Formats: sequence, structure tokens, C-alpha cells
Amino acid sequence: MASGPHGTPILGFDSVTASYLGAGLVIAISVVASRTLARRSGIPYPVFLVVAGAGAGFLPHVGGTALDPRIVFFGFLPPLVYHAGLVTSPRELRAHAWPIGLGALGLVLATTFAVAGVSWAVAPGIGWVGAFILGSVVAPTDPVAATSVFGRLGVPPHVTTILEGESLVNDGVALALFSIGVAAVASPTSVGRGFLDFLRVAGGGTAFGLVVGWLAAHVRRPMGDAASQVVVSLLVPFVAYLPANALGFSGVLATLATGLVLGQRPSALEPSGRIRLAEFWQVLVFLLESVLFVLVGLQLRHLLGAVGQYPVQEVVALTTLAVVVVVGVRLIWWLAIPTVRWHPEGRLLDTGAVPRSERIALGWSGLRGAISLAAALSVPSVVSRHRFEGRDLIVFVTFCVIIATLVGQGISLPALLRWLGLCGSEVQQRQRVVAERRCAEAALTLLDEMIADEALDGALTESLRERYERRLERARLIAEDDGAVRRVPLRDLEQRLLDTQRDTLRTLHRSGEISYSVMRTVRRELDLEQARLAP
Repeated sequence: MASGPHGTPILGFDSVTASYLGAGLVIAISVVASRTLARRSGIPYPVFLVVAGAGAGFLPHVGGTALDPRIVFFGFLPPLVYHAGLVTSPRELRAHAWPIGLGALGLVLATTFAVAGVSWAVAPGIGWVGAFILGSVVAPTDPVAATSVFGRLGVPPHVTTILEGESLVNDGVALALFSIGVAAVASPTSVGRGFLDFLRVAGGGTAFGLVVGWLAAHVRRPMGDAASQVVVSLLVPFVAYLPANALGFSGVLATLATGLVLGQRPSALEPSGRIRLAEFWQVLVFLLESVLFVLVGLQLRHLLGAVGQYPVQEVVALTTLAVVVVVGVRLIWWLAIPTVRWHPEGRLLDTGAVPRSERIALGWSGLRGAISLAAALSVPSVVSRHRFEGRDLIVFVTFCVIIATLVGQGISLPALLRWLGLCGSEVQQRQRVVAERRCAEAALTLLDEMIADEALDGALTESLRERYERRLERARLIAEDDGAVRRVPLRDLEQRLLDTQRDTLRTLHRSGEISYSVMRTVRRELDLEQARLAP
């Protein structure tokens, strides 16, 4: 058995096992603490995760081991991309197709070539291909930190849709460019051939994903139990990602397309089953994202050792310029380019396409994440039996870009949103009030028709009518007050009633009048009722 620094086993484990256990403990503590700190400070929780990981990487038996990019690409990425597509509306994507498409394609290309040009000028030793690879890995954005701030501060929903849509697609575009760059390390290619390869990788991945989504929709249709749906939902992203990747297509775009297709197809699940499935994915995605951010931070110790062979001046200059270019190009792009769109009258410019305040917010929301680091780590260190000299420098600069954008922009983003006046949007609350009122009115109308046509039992119909009239009255009581949705005492009253029922339920269980299983069943119904009351 391997020994510790003084020749003794580490808590009975060898050093490798102790390293994994230490990293796992750091991840668990960081995940729990980050949520608490984020709620109290208003700072995005991924910031705390990365900082905690970076600090813990210097503890004995925790850091110092490089993250295998295959773990990210084949373990984390498929379910994360699939879920993002699953909860995204194609209709909303189409409604904002211009800014999303321009950002996901044009901005990625602009960032890639801008960073590549600067890198080649500052560090010519990595070569043009290495500079292109660096540009492609820092081009895609990570939506988690920015959208968590958007949702908490009430940023208008369409702004969040644009950011999420851009982040969904630009991962696939950037990784397609990255694969072309890596291939060019071993076999130089022309611009025309590279463009054709890009079309093949991106288009083939999208088409493959659409087919997988259509097939999966038919496979899951007869499944009426939540457990089977959970198993299928876990398999589908890997069925889309792995074969597409093996065929040389974009696995990210394939998985995204599959999620978009299945998100719009109805399933055979009962309402309770849909709730269980949604809750499962909510917890899974949170855990995967949190673990990824901690793993990013844990790489700092290893990367500092790997980059020591390069001149300090070159490393500092390249890192600083890469951060400035990544942030600057995005700001310039969002301030200028998304205002361009075609009009039937023939005018090309429309400065009102996206309001200036929203463009500033989107421009400052380009936080980078684990996808960039995983791509950089997957750059081969040996090509055609020769060492690829620029690999360690590419990985280190990528890590610094992630930290600079995630921590610097992530911390300042809430203050910027408040200064721009984008906080406190109540569009979704208004829409919810309208939806609740219209649904209750439709149910009452149908009930009246059924009573007239079928002579239903009076006691039954009276009970149903009271239920839907209460829902209609609740929606009407949420009135307009100076242009804002006003919370009324009705919800506070209902909350007190639910609390009283829970106290009664616990009393019945303690006295032995009901079993634990019965208490859990009724408590779940009360929880669902309370979830419906949430704003």
C-alpha cells in the first residue's frame, strides 16, 4: 500500500484513493456552501465553486492531477446539453433567431480569429494552428452563471432566451471549429476545405440529432411510468452524442437537436410522473454543473506547474491580451452587430432590434466555463511523434480566461443589471396571472356546457364549480398596482392554512392514527399545492 509523506498510509488508503476522496469531499462542501453564499451575497454560485476548487487544489492529496477531458465530453456534456434543449422552446428561439444566430455563429468566428491573431503575434512559437485552437476553445460561453443571475434578478425573459439560445448553439459551433483545428495539427488544410469540414460536422450533427429525437419520441410514447421515462431520458443524450461524435459529426449539436425535438413531443406520463421526471433532471443538472466548476478550479495547481517552461513575460502578455480580446470583441459585437436585420422596405439597419441596455447586458454576460477547459485539455500533446509545443500554454491561457470572465464579470454582472434597469421584470408573473385566469374561465365554461347537456349530479358539479371559481378569484385578486403585480394577503392566508394541515398531519402520525406512508402521501399533495402558490 502506498504511504503518506512520512511513510504511513493515508487514513488506510493509498495516495490515489485518498486524492479522489479528498476531491470528492471538497466538491460536496463547495456545492453546499456555494448556494448559501450565493443567496446572501447575490454573486453567482459558480464563482464560489471555482474559487473553492482553486484553493483546495493546493491541499495535500487533493489537487495536482489533470482533468481527463473525456470525462467532460462523454460524461458531463451529453446530459447537460440535452436538458438545455429539452427545456428550450423552438418558437422562442425562432422569435429571436437574428441575435441568437449572429451571436452563436458570427461572434464565435470573430472571437476565434481575433484571439488567434493576437496569440500568433504575441507567442509565435505556438504557430497559427495553435493560435486558432486557442481562439476556438475560448470562444463558446457558459450560460449557467449568467442565467442564474438573470433569473434571480428578474431580467426580461426574452433577454435570458437570447443568452441561453446563443450559449446552446455556440458550444457546437466552437467545438466544430476546434475539431478542424486539431485535425490541422497533424494534416494542414486549406480555408475552403476547412469550411466544408465545418458544414459537414455541424450539419451532419444537427441532422443526426433530429433523427434520434424522432425515434426516441416514438420509443418513449407508450411508456407510462416515471421510472422507465427516467431511464430512457438518461440514455437518449448518449445515444445522440456518442454515435454522432464517432461519425465525425458534432455531438453537441446532435444532442441539442434531440433535446429540442423531445421537448416539444408529449409523453404518456401522468402529471405526478412529469413532476418526478422534472425534479430528477433539475437535481442532476445542478450536481453536474457544480462538480464541473469545482473540477475547473482544481486544475490550477497542475497548470501552474505545466506552464513553467514558458517565459513569464510571454505568458502574462498572452493571457492579458486573450482576456481583453475575448471581453472586448463580445462587447463590440453586441453593441453593433445585432442591430442589423433585413426589412421588407429594403432598409438594412434597425437600431431598435435589441435595446441598447439589453445589448450591454448580453455583451457583459460572456462568461466561460468547463467546456472551454475540457476542449483545451483534449489538445494532443504529441502529433506525428512530435511534441506539440504550445499545448500547455493553450490550456493555461484558457484557464485564466475562464477565471477572469467567471469571477470578474460574474461578480459585477448583478450591479450592471441594476444600473441598466433590467431587474425586477414582472413579465412572467403577468403571463402567469393571465394563464391562470383563462384556464379557470375555460374550465367553468366547459362545466356549464356539461351541466346543460348531460344533467350531471348537482353535488358533484357544485364542488367542481367552487374549486374553479376559487382559482378564478385568486387570479383576479392579484391586481395591478402602479404597473406592478401586487402580492395580496390571499397567498399568505393559503400558506397559513397549508402549515396548519401539515401540523395536523404530524400530530396524527405521532398519535398512531395514520401510518408513515399515508402521511408521506398526503404531505406530497400539500407540497404540490404549495408549489402551485409559488410566484
